[in-house]
Amino acid sequence: MGATCYEAWKTLVKKVGGSPNTWKDLGYTLGIKQEDLDYITNSIKEDPADTVIKVFIQNETATLDKIIDAFVKMKRYDILKAIEEPFCNLAQCFNNEDSGYHSTSKTAGTKEIVSFKNYKNDLPPALNINFVTKDSDRNPNQPSLRPSKKTENSKVNNDCPILFLTYTEDGLDTALNIHQYVNNWDSPKVEVLTLSGRREDVYPNPEKFIREYFEKADFIVPIITTGYLERIKSHSPQVPSTNDNLDFKYVNFIYNLIISHYIHATGCLNEKVRSVLPSNADVDVLREITMYPDLLPWTYETSFDDNFKAFLKKDDE
Repeated sequence: MGATCYEAWKTLVKKVGGSPNTWKDLGYTLGIKQEDLDYITNSIKEDPADTVIKVFIQNETATLDKIIDAFVKMKRYDILKAIEEPFCNLAQCFNNEDSGYHSTSKTAGTKEIVSFKNYKNDLPPALNINFVTKDSDRNPNQPSLRPSKKTENSKVNNDCPILFLTYTEDGLDTALNIHQYVNNWDSPKVEVLTLSGRREDVYPNPEKFIREYFEKADFIVPIITTGYLERIKSHSPQVPSTNDNLDFKYVNFIYNLIISHYIHATGCLNEKVRSVLPSNADVDVLREITMYPDLLPWTYETSFDDNFKAFLKKDDE
C-alpha cells in the first residue's frame, strides 16, 4: 500500500511541478486562497507543487476526485493521462480497512469517495489550519485564544533566555551592537541568536531551524530599518539576494511566522516580538512602524539595555 501511495503522489507532484506555474493554476482551481498562493510563491523554498496539494487536503471535504476534476477544468489532459495508471492502482486499495484511508460514503453499492484518515500535517504555521484556535462555546475545557503562561514555558527548554534577531542589510551594524550590549551584561545571561551565527546548523534545513527557534526564543527582535520595512511589504517584488547572509535571506520567512503567531496563537496580543530602532532611524521609519501592530512594542537602540532587561525580567515572572 505504501509503495502504491508513493507512486501516485510522486507522479502527481512531478507532473504538476514539471511545467511553469501549473501548481498555481491547480491551487486556484481547487479554491486555495490567493494570499496562501502568494505566501507559497515568496516564502516556501521547498516544492510548491507538493505544498499546494498539502494545503488542499487540509480541507475536510478534500478528495482525490476533486483534484481530477480540477485538471479537467484546466484542460490538462496530459496530466490526467500520466496519473491514470497510478491512481487506478491506488483505487484498488480503497476497500482495505487498514489502508490509511476511509470512505465518506455511507450508502452501500454506490461509488465511494475516499479521503485521508492518517496524515501528518507538516505545513508551516502560516498555512497550517491546526494553528488556528477556534473560539466557539468558550466552556472551561476549551483553550482561549491566548495560551497560558504554563503552556508557553513548556515549549522553552533553554539554559538561558534567547533573543532571536532578524534584520536586513541596513540593520547589520545594530545587530552587531546588540551582541556587544548583551555581552557586557553581568546578568541575566542571554543568548543572542542570528542565522549567520549558526550557519552550520541552519544550512541542512533552514525552515525547520527557524521554526524551532522561533518557538524556543523568549523574544523575536526585528531591527526596524527602511530596508526591513521594504522587504516585508506584501507588494514589494522579491529580488533574489546576492548576499549569502542568511539573516537577510530569511527576513520574509520569519516575518510570516510573526504574523501567524500574532493573529492565531495570541489573539493579537504581542507577547513574542520586541523591535529595535537603530540610533540613526529615519523619520519615515518612525511613521511607518505604527502601521505594523505585530512589530510593537519597539525601543530605540540607545535604550536597549534598560528596556530589554525589563522585558526579560517581566517574562520570567
